[in-house]
Amino acid sequence: MEVMKLYYYAILFFSFISATMLAQDETPAPFINESKSFKKQYYVFSPRVSITVPHPIANRSFKKSFVGIYEISGGFNIMLYKGLFAGITYKNGLFKVMENKIPDYNAKMYINNGAIKVGSDFYVGDKNRIILSTALSAGKNQTHFASLICKDPANHPVMITAYETTFIEPEINLFFLIEPNFGIGATLSYTTFNRLFDPYELCLDDWAQFDRNSKGATQHFSFGFGFYYSFLKKKP
Repeated sequence: MEVMKLYYYAILFFSFISATMLAQDETPAPFINESKSFKKQYYVFSPRVSITVPHPIANRSFKKSFVGIYEISGGFNIMLYKGLFAGITYKNGLFKVMENKIPDYNAKMYINNGAIKVGSDFYVGDKNRIILSTALSAGKNQTHFASLICKDPANHPVMITAYETTFIEPEINLFFLIEPNFGIGATLSYTTFNRLFDPYELCLDDWAQFDRNSKGATQHFSFGFGFYYSFLKKKP
């Protein structure tokens, strides 16, 4: 079931990319001149921003409890050699317990991620108007919970409201260039925290039933839009 959902989201992602490329071929946007080709040009600095919606994948308790609301990411990359880059990135996100998950309960889960990122940018197509960017981030996560309520506090003498852990996040972006150094596109990522999600630490078992044998790292898939910008041309 987990794999099928991942395939479903991947199909949506690539369907969006295909539809966008076809739309550009048939009805170009007024601010994009499709007949114009760009030269391959690498830039030293590249700040980037993305806005995505996270979708819990694992473990089962996490999926049963929370829904992703938003993620906002910002980063700054330095080009090392012909598309190869390294940089830093920061992400802020929010998950919530919704009525369709656990009725009459409204807990929130805030995440803050800081990481080092390495990746590569590749030009796609003869006109060099599309950049495929792949990257891997690894760093530190800070998570805290709000509005946690225990029906019977005596059964939960120790309730976890915050923690810190490490995480890794592979991602792929497809940017459509409006100018040689500016573009917009789609972004897809998969985040894995080095920590188990335990509903019993959060009093969630007071509100719903959970399987104590459901164990696994906290993971979520994210899909949304990204913005590419670069400056200071790198010498040939």
